[in-house]
Amino acid sequence: MPSESRPSFVRRRALYIFLICAVLFGLGQFHRMSGAVLMLPISVDIGVPVASLGIAAAALFFASALVQVPIGMALDRFGPRKVISAVTLLAVVGSYLLAAAGDLQEVIGSRILIGLGFSVTMMSSYVLFAKWFPPAKFATMASWLMAFSSFGAMMASAPLAYAIEHFGWRLPFIFVAGITLAAVLAGMLIIRDTPPDYTESADKPATIGQSIRGYWAVLRYPRFFNLLAMGFVAYGPAAALLGMWGGPYLEDTYGLDGAERGQILLLMAAVVPIGALFFGPLDRIFKSRKMIVIIAVTTELIVFVILGLVDNLPVWAVTALFVYINFVQQYYVVLAAHCRNSFPDHLVGRANSTLNLISILGVGFMQSLYGWVLSANPENGYAQSFLFVAGILVVALLVYAGSVERPPAGARNA
Repeated sequence: MPSESRPSFVRRRALYIFLICAVLFGLGQFHRMSGAVLMLPISVDIGVPVASLGIAAAALFFASALVQVPIGMALDRFGPRKVISAVTLLAVVGSYLLAAAGDLQEVIGSRILIGLGFSVTMMSSYVLFAKWFPPAKFATMASWLMAFSSFGAMMASAPLAYAIEHFGWRLPFIFVAGITLAAVLAGMLIIRDTPPDYTESADKPATIGQSIRGYWAVLRYPRFFNLLAMGFVAYGPAAALLGMWGGPYLEDTYGLDGAERGQILLLMAAVVPIGALFFGPLDRIFKSRKMIVIIAVTTELIVFVILGLVDNLPVWAVTALFVYINFVQQYYVVLAAHCRNSFPDHLVGRANSTLNLISILGVGFMQSLYGWVLSANPENGYAQSFLFVAGILVVALLVYAGSVERPPAGARNA
């Protein structure tokens, strides 16, 4: 296993691998969070209601969720380098096709390709971190991944709004496609699946059948379902606002223009790295990862109840609440460490990809939820959606409370 006494060339290679992972994941974040800025100009351009574009925003997440199981199998079977190189090229194609889209079906199709292409970035990063960095640093590295990659979410807010205003919505996605292609080529040259001193587990799958049996072992893990329940809400509440509905809500409720909405969305994105860096080291300080997650989600639940029940909140208050949701949602890095620490190395890809699958489904569901509720009740749809999300958070907390965990490595109180 990697240790702090690793040779300097191994540490340098690990740093380069981390940077490639952060760039690719950040580009994926750009696409995931671009909906709140992008869907309004697309709606005007192709002549469809914004509510109808909810499925286009969610399609990226559903497509990514659909392939998480085979991605996890491929990562454990073939290694991250080959999988990243092959799969992420789909995102390049999808970005170019989105820039050329002329109707709703083409927008949905291109978003599906983008979702498939970036489906591998988080899980491949986790697998690489598990092998290139000491186990006690996994949550910290995951938090740094979220922090560094948050440039993508930031670029998808005010900067994207500015670019769309001056150049239209198509040109920025041609530019992003080119950057993605360059990052994939760099990854082919830099990424290695394991450091030179790493010994592969004898249980690493050699066949597809063994990979499938490994998934059965993951699903049979005691109370893994409890982790998955929290995974369902570990990304969706914030992503639904920053990635799609925050922009339309601010326009419909407060009449904010594109630049004003973009500024608030930028603030929401800017706290993502702060939240990631805040939560990342906590599992090395406190004994229970579970308690960290429960406290974070409880405060998030309170915020959604306030948004749903309190009428006529001032813009500054809504901004503060939206910003807090995006900050506290970064507890996902602690949940991912909880999951990673529950499984041996040869099952890490499949275990965390299953957790990621559920979290992506949660995003797609919650982005669709706002559209469904707004279609049924245009006047009070946002408030009802906030309360629906709060109810889902309550259920997730109750189920997750029954999960089990191993003491975090290096915890101060362990």
